[in-house]
Amino acid sequence: MGIRQNFGYNLILTLCNYLCPLITFPYVSRVLGEIQVGVCGFVDAIVNYFVIFSMLGVGSYGIREIARCGDNKEQRNIVFTNLMLINIILTIFAVAILLVCTFYIPQLQQHKELLGVGIIKIVFSVFIIEWLFQGVERFKYITLRSVTVNILYVLSVLLFVRNSSDTLIYYFLTTLVVAVNALLNWYNSRRFREWNFKSIDIRTYLKPVLTFGYYKILTSMYTTFNVIFLGFVSGDAQAGYFVTATKLYTILMAAFTAFTTIMIPRVSVMLASKEYTKLQRLSDEIFEILFSITLPVIFFALFYASQIIDIVAGDGYEGAVLPFRIVIFLLTIIGMEQIVIQQFLMASSSNRSIMMVSTIGAITGVGINILFTPSLGAVGSAIAWSVSEVMVLLVGVYFMKICTTVTLNYKNLLNALFWCLPYIVLDLFLYLTVIPSIGIWLALLSNIMLFIVLNFVLNRNAVFIKLLQPLLNKLKL
Repeated sequence: MGIRQNFGYNLILTLCNYLCPLITFPYVSRVLGEIQVGVCGFVDAIVNYFVIFSMLGVGSYGIREIARCGDNKEQRNIVFTNLMLINIILTIFAVAILLVCTFYIPQLQQHKELLGVGIIKIVFSVFIIEWLFQGVERFKYITLRSVTVNILYVLSVLLFVRNSSDTLIYYFLTTLVVAVNALLNWYNSRRFREWNFKSIDIRTYLKPVLTFGYYKILTSMYTTFNVIFLGFVSGDAQAGYFVTATKLYTILMAAFTAFTTIMIPRVSVMLASKEYTKLQRLSDEIFEILFSITLPVIFFALFYASQIIDIVAGDGYEGAVLPFRIVIFLLTIIGMEQIVIQQFLMASSSNRSIMMVSTIGAITGVGINILFTPSLGAVGSAIAWSVSEVMVLLVGVYFMKICTTVTLNYKNLLNALFWCLPYIVLDLFLYLTVIPSIGIWLALLSNIMLFIVLNFVLNRNAVFIKLLQPLLNKLKL
């Protein structure tokens, strides 16, 4: 299946994974309130930490190694068996440590019921094995399964979460999504894998898993760590503001994440065959797509941050507006990181560069969190996250050039900024002249129309036209 088809399926998948929370979050934030939203965010951040520990680098490393196996099913079975055994062992340790922490740390003990539910997420994360399906590029199956489960999740939340006392039900439904996806994946993975206990060689696979895991853990020190540290030092309300501010960011990042994920197997193959000219061309095209999409969204969000938060979360979340204005810049920054780190550095097997990038990001994130979060709350967490990601990007760009000879084409960024001037003028005019409650919808529609005119009529963006050519042909454009 080609890149365009994979992108289409994975785009639908990723949009679904984030659009469903976009439907449920406004409802849940109003029903539960900012305190309980903060509690769920705090608990889920802790659970996700243990999921990271139980998975380490199995996911990222698994995609790469399964892709390299190609049609060699025997080698694929060897990779699958060794990675699964490592994952199961790590999960047993993760669950044991979480149980101990829950009963001996006072801040966790008061949320022991939610953390108990969270163990479901940790255990079933082992059997999702999404890395296997991504490695063999079965994006159609992943998409159909995920869309179905997410629709059922949305309906369940709307049906069973009725008031602030339903926090436990809400979190149970959230973790149940992981369990159902895991059961379906495990059943449908039988034709792609078999256990091969005769070729167990955990030591060979453990080092790269630990290396990729080291990156994941340290990355969490300036992402997931923010919510946990914020909950400990500033309370559940501030955690609720930060969760609200970052929730919309993750939704907006969905489309580009889809493209990044499906490109990892292809980049691995190009690097293995040393097709550096093709890699540079691919890099330029992806960066052009990123800048053209994220920069207009950032300028729109800066003008209408208050209205966006009010629509997404409702009353009582005014404390999320400034953090949202800060983290919205991460659309471009983290989008660039995904290209640099997940596509090129991880695919290049440059373990040293991955460790350096993640170490610098973790040190920066923890340091700024300690300095600013106790006094600034959610704003301090947003600043810490943003500065950390900028540092990660700068170091990642440096190593990308060394490891792959691929360089960042700054002309694409300057060109995209130039074409953003019409968006800025349009948003400023509407913001100053139209009632905000109406202006945001008029501005959104106007921005979409302007995007189409600029990229398909005036600027004739070759990358977008190439990507959407089949659709344009059907429409006879």
